[in-house]
Amino acid sequence: MSESVTQDHLQTRERCLEEHIRAENRHDLDAIMSTFAADGVLVFNGRSLAGQETIRGLHEGLGFGEQGGFSDLRVEEMHRYASEEAITLEQVVTGRHTGEWQGIAATGRNIELAICTVYKFDEAGKLSRESVYFDTGGLLKQLGVL
Repeated sequence: MSESVTQDHLQTRERCLEEHIRAENRHDLDAIMSTFAADGVLVFNGRSLAGQETIRGLHEGLGFGEQGGFSDLRVEEMHRYASEEAITLEQVVTGRHTGEWQGIAATGRNIELAICTVYKFDEAGKLSRESVYFDTGGLLKQLGVL
């Protein structure tokens, strides 16, 4: 692959990722899903979710669609690491626990969660895999259940 093609691919991936994060912060489920490839996979703390409806359901359940366990969700990028294979972000997610999530009734508590996400892309520059990692115990402590 030539250097200019590689640069074009990297720029396409960067644009897709930036749109993905903007869509999450707007809580626009349709726009979030438009950044995923049709056969995309989301790995959520080791749990692999495949298929558009399943991935959409996870985002909706968290609160990225104005309903779900958390309101006022905001994703802030802290650091970015890009390679030909993937883009990895260190991020902070903030929000308020205002709905049931994972069987935990709303606590009304604010959360601030450090996460690491690895994004991989298909040839068209769409997300083929988003792998999200965070400290579940830390989240449960913030919610007051641990």
